[in-house]
Amino acid sequence: MKLTPFEKHHYAELCSWFASLADVVQWGGPALNYPLDAAQLDSMVAESAGFRPNRNCWMPEDDKGNIVGHVQLAFDRKNGVARIERVAISPTRRGRGLAKGMVRLVLAEAFADPEIERVELNVYTWNTAAIRTYTTLGFVLEGVRRSSAKVEEERWDTAMMAVLRAEWQATSPECGCVSNDFAASVSTK
Repeated sequence: MKLTPFEKHHYAELCSWFASLADVVQWGGPALNYPLDAAQLDSMVAESAGFRPNRNCWMPEDDKGNIVGHVQLAFDRKNGVARIERVAISPTRRGRGLAKGMVRLVLAEAFADPEIERVELNVYTWNTAAIRTYTTLGFVLEGVRRSSAKVEEERWDTAMMAVLRAEWQATSPECGCVSNDFAASVSTK
């Protein structure tokens, strides 16, 4: 898998992955609107410009050049923090374990910058498959923001997770030796 920069010619494909407001919010958070449109995506891509961008956006491809997903990495360089955002696997590719490889590539990109000490992300607590993937990659639950997103008539809780540079370096991505305690606790609620 390789990270391919997200560009305008990808917009239609990405937008086709989201059939409802809930789909858009799950992917991009409550600040986005449904239907997803070029204006919303243009603002994300605009942050990718320049030598040290505030955000990187990718459409990862498999070894045959097929798009498998979308992922973004935002930077708070002053504090040495990167944030993985807007992770999605193409609907035709889901259930194949591709998210783990995609997130692993993004972690490597983040920690390739010597100023980045921490990579964090937010995930809705009901998304147990994503939480399992993140814990396998070394992310640690740091807290839950209860009732933090309103999606139509529902309220969703948001888990905050992070991995530090030393933790990432100490954990072999191939070993899968990171505890899944949080993923197990969320799936039983």
